[in-house]
Amino acid sequence: MDPAPGILLVASPQLTDANFLHAVIYLVDHGEKGSLGFIVNRPLDVHLREIWTEVPAGLASMRAAAEGGPVERNKGLLLHGILDLPGAQPMGAGIAVGGDVDALGQRFQNGCDDSGPRLFLGHSGWMPGQLEDELREGAWIVRPGRREWLLDCAPVENLWQMMIDGRVGGLPRPSVN
Repeated sequence: MDPAPGILLVASPQLTDANFLHAVIYLVDHGEKGSLGFIVNRPLDVHLREIWTEVPAGLASMRAAAEGGPVERNKGLLLHGILDLPGAQPMGAGIAVGGDVDALGQRFQNGCDDSGPRLFLGHSGWMPGQLEDELREGAWIVRPGRREWLLDCAPVENLWQMMIDGRVGGLPRPSVN
């Protein structure tokens, strides 16, 4: 399986870079300009009001933040699955970023659901050709992704191990060189 938006990059057991140790990354963009993804299995146990000064009232008490990756950790992107939300920017594969803060607060006033939201602090990025090189080196295992893994405010605790063992959705055990 080749890298493409909507797939998961699972850190191989040989990958020892602290930024990606046991990381599961949902890829949202992959093309000529490089690749962009978010670590989905590193939730942050904080209320959004603790890290977002202008958080809409409906989102303030949510624990929907996550470490998205080592790039620009001081910037957050609020991802969700409401493509028709006023001001939201589609990212592809049923995912949007941002939108009108009042509309966001109203839409998610009852908490997270299968459309998110999830605030990622930082992201994971690769220059053109870099991800392909890392795949050839065996740093990543490519797995089919599910949008809900990106947007789930309470991700499965052992998602990395489940992906390595092939225990998710009947996946075959990956070959590890």
